[in-house]
Amino acid sequence: MGTPEARPPGHRMSFDAAADTYRRGRPPYPDAVFELLAARCGLRPGTRVLDIGAGTGLATGPLLAAGAHVVAVEPGEHLAAILTAELACDRLEVVIGEFETADLGAAGAGGFDLAVAATSLHWLDPVVSTRRLGELVRPGGRVAAWWTEFGDTRRPTPFRDRLDEVYHDLLPAEPGYRDSRPRALDTDRWRRQLTAGGWFGEVAVDVVEWHQTLTPRTARDLWSTFPNIAELAPPAREEFLTRLAALVEDQGGRVEDPRLTVLHTTTRTTTRTTV
Repeated sequence: MGTPEARPPGHRMSFDAAADTYRRGRPPYPDAVFELLAARCGLRPGTRVLDIGAGTGLATGPLLAAGAHVVAVEPGEHLAAILTAELACDRLEVVIGEFETADLGAAGAGGFDLAVAATSLHWLDPVVSTRRLGELVRPGGRVAAWWTEFGDTRRPTPFRDRLDEVYHDLLPAEPGYRDSRPRALDTDRWRRQLTAGGWFGEVAVDVVEWHQTLTPRTARDLWSTFPNIAELAPPAREEFLTRLAALVEDQGGRVEDPRLTVLHTTTRTTTRTTV
């Protein structure tokens, strides 16, 4: 629940329609992600970074804080407007468009040192996006793709068990929490996608465990950003969010909800080999 989902391309624009809710609802990525990017992918002052599907800047902000020069590609005009308003500086260029077809102009000349896809790779055409990454990242440069899994079946909680009842009533086709299989941990899928075509080498996977503190308000905002909740009919959506907030209230108004952020990193091959 709250993991990468295989949905038609048009659904990725659903976030733009509720850009302010997305900005409020989605939590920051853990610092450990950017520490890994520094240690493994050369993130440092002056690094040229391509940020794919940048949204409101959850990854863009820490990349800029590390001193990188960032080209942020975002198809949603409202999301891009928030990103620009909050993070504008001389080291940031925002390009509005779909990654597969966006015109990067001079920004892509010479190749990027690092390309990141923070909770966005699953929205892209797998063949076209991998080829374009291969063309835009310099030989020896890196690609990092990551997702946050909202919940952890290895760390069950009373809140999550009770939330299953809400899903059962309003989204009965979805598996129960303890039976769900995190798509973010489907490492074979992402390895196949990133290494297809011989552009990139072996893929390393790191899993960062953390918690997010939920209040009734932040829980409503977060779940409102999940496509399966946003796509419910308005009465059902409001019932879901109201019952969700009540569960947090029943836990004393604050819930420590487990999170996993799963990071995949790979290196652009110096000599491309087709398979």
